[in-house]
Amino acid sequence: MFEPMFDTQNKLLATVIGVGSVGCKIVHDMQFNNDSVANDLVNKLYVHTTEELLVKYTSEPSESLLISEHIHFFEKDIKDRVSGRDIVFLVAGLGGETGSLVPQHIARISKKLGILCIGLFSFPFEFEGRSKKLKSQQAYLTLSQYTDALLCIENDRFLDSNLKNKSLYGIKDLFHDSNSHFDAVIKGLVDLITRPGMINVDFSDVRQILTNMGLSTVGFSRQLGEERAENAVTKLLQSPALQHYELSKAKGCLINITAGLDMRLDEFEVIGNVVKDFVGNDVTVVIGTSLDPEMISAMEVTAIITGLPELPIDKNIKSNDFDIVKLSKSITFESHQVSAGLSILSYFNEFLHQKYSGTEAKVSIEQNRNMVRLIVETPSGEVEKIEKSLHEFGQVIVGNKQANEILESKFDVERLQMKLEMAAMELKQNERMMLLYQDENQSYKSRITSLENQMIELQRTICNGLTYSQKQLSLQFSAYKNLPTSLLYLLENNAEKELSELAKKQIGEEISKHITDNHKALTLKELADNALYGVAGNSLYSLIVSLLATLPK
Repeated sequence: MFEPMFDTQNKLLATVIGVGSVGCKIVHDMQFNNDSVANDLVNKLYVHTTEELLVKYTSEPSESLLISEHIHFFEKDIKDRVSGRDIVFLVAGLGGETGSLVPQHIARISKKLGILCIGLFSFPFEFEGRSKKLKSQQAYLTLSQYTDALLCIENDRFLDSNLKNKSLYGIKDLFHDSNSHFDAVIKGLVDLITRPGMINVDFSDVRQILTNMGLSTVGFSRQLGEERAENAVTKLLQSPALQHYELSKAKGCLINITAGLDMRLDEFEVIGNVVKDFVGNDVTVVIGTSLDPEMISAMEVTAIITGLPELPIDKNIKSNDFDIVKLSKSITFESHQVSAGLSILSYFNEFLHQKYSGTEAKVSIEQNRNMVRLIVETPSGEVEKIEKSLHEFGQVIVGNKQANEILESKFDVERLQMKLEMAAMELKQNERMMLLYQDENQSYKSRITSLENQMIELQRTICNGLTYSQKQLSLQFSAYKNLPTSLLYLLENNAEKELSELAKKQIGEEISKHITDNHKALTLKELADNALYGVAGNSLYSLIVSLLATLPK
């Protein structure tokens, strides 16, 4: 009989992060939520692109992260959530958009902070189609570069096993066994370090088995009775999660045995002998025990096996674009400015590569009537460089800087100046055309001023649209916390988009509902002037101004 020493308990701080719909559901359903010990040491974080789903799982702001744009722009938020933790568990289903593209960023940040990062991922069922399967394989290849241990559950293996055992009674049963293995990994590791046991394990032992080990798997079993130790380890080895892996080629094996006060030393020996038989001679094995006083006649055995040979996935398949950030700058021009504005914006691609030779960026332009969108797709590591280039390009256009202050080559400087001169000529041509129709189009008369003023207005419009980064936009919105959160969310979420009729309706309803006095109206107008003018091509700005004009004075 084991006599525990409860004051020997260590501290292990972990964060379990559910990413995407599958990951959030798995984390929400995990049994450690009901464990008083784990609750004190394990934080949860739900990450998703939909606010409605996050609210479904938690009402605590500290437990959710809404990804309203590329995950790159939430790097500081993620650092704040995981800093000071010992382990980060990433849980997601591979094959979907969020689960396949977001975890890599969180893993990369965690590893930079020196945090042990363990990925718990499931592959889609075969019947979910080739597209999902390919996405899951692409995600696996990139995740293997950033996680310490990558535990992958193949849903099809559990489905086949359950069909053979006739243990499926409903849709929920499809995922019960695979999800319980993820639960076992987290609970097993936390218990192993934090609970007292016959043989204690510290965090350095865990790090040795899990750090930079790549593909891993897990087996789990709970048994009752006199032969519970032997039955547990035997049942564990029959787990679908361990099938088809060459366990003898593993590099590490971490075993946690959990039982009540009736745990015996000979049971530990039985499990140790079985483990010795199925692992190779060169494997590093760590076996520990943890005590749960509430367990009576039961024993749980969790085996985390690491450093397995890689999955037979073609390394030549195209890697997924998890690290590609899309920067979008929308500008709405006056009718007579569109062609000249397009001409100037189309030159940004050349300017970028002249300024930063070898930059990985794809520049494209989309036009919808008077609205022009400049799109730059680039790896996250290049974002700061791209936004700096946009700012410098805008400053040259508006005349705050000379081209030779930015570009080194005299040839490049001359080409940019010629491009601006050609835009001025286009404006002059448009001015003449408008003058021909001024008798029929009286509304244009007030807009037709000198060519110099026309060019200044065009330059200012482009400069405002280009030099405003997404980070700056978020900072501007954060300064107006006295405005309703729901309204701020709508405005920020639509600041870089073409406004849909639904968005216009929702924004109108929010303003009508919440902007009920002159002070709030002035505050909203100030936000529009400071944060939105020129950013969304003035369409969102114009909507706010028009809606404010309809409010009672």
